[in-house]
Amino acid sequence: MPTPAATPAPASAEGLPPSPAPGAPPAGPSATAPGGIAARVEAAPQSGCLVCGAELVYRIGAAPVTCALCGAAGASSATCAAGHFVCDACHSGSAKDVIERTCAATELRDPIAIVQGLMRHPSVKLHGPEHHFLVPAALLAAWSNVRGEPERRAERVAEARRRSDPIVGGMCGYQGACGAAIGTGIFASVATGATPLSTGPWRQANAMTARALDLVARSGGPRCCKRDTFLSVLAAARFARSNLGVALPARGVACEWSDRNAQCLGEGCAFHRDAAGARAGSSPRT
Repeated sequence: MPTPAATPAPASAEGLPPSPAPGAPPAGPSATAPGGIAARVEAAPQSGCLVCGAELVYRIGAAPVTCALCGAAGASSATCAAGHFVCDACHSGSAKDVIERTCAATELRDPIAIVQGLMRHPSVKLHGPEHHFLVPAALLAAWSNVRGEPERRAERVAEARRRSDPIVGGMCGYQGACGAAIGTGIFASVATGATPLSTGPWRQANAMTARALDLVARSGGPRCCKRDTFLSVLAAARFARSNLGVALPARGVACEWSDRNAQCLGEGCAFHRDAAGARAGSSPRT
């Protein structure tokens, strides 16, 4: 059965979820959210298994599984050590609702600022397929604002969600194509109006994905959805300026989530505070 969507945290004046005050609990979904999902979202671990918080176990082949939250049957190569499985819809459904509503309304022109604000929302997990939508949604919102086309922002973001939904979790390792990087191709395709029969726009959309994938691959594994999202958005900003003639103001940032990521590369990541606080935070605008 479908999982009811949670009500997002109130948006700030810029259209992004606010950062919690020091010492205060993170803003959560409304307590009146349908189906009691608010309590589940507020209590859900931010990484690992969403049921018990245990580390995920990745196997070579898929096995029959049942979602511990909605009961949907399927097949997956990933469960937690205790055997829990959570389907992609339950894992990221409410996060995608927050992302769509925020990006449809924001007036920000910097896609990194949009991404970073949404990553702070409690419904957006440390890792997960919501990042595959977050990348094109933030880019298309910024694109619409920079081009003076706010009236097209919501429709572009909605189309990005439709196109990103088939990009399942774990593609980076199992299909060799990071979903965040693929999201840049969705951005370029929607922005240029590409179709399978296009000429120039078809080339641009595929070239965009290729550039983002190359940048993500050169950063090395294991996966980090925060790092790969930042890299993909920065690659898209550079591509938009040099190939599409639109300057999206975006710059690197110091990561706020490294201490929660058990597989963090530490100083090997361009966005890690210790290695790059100054370097990532003061990189030239693209």
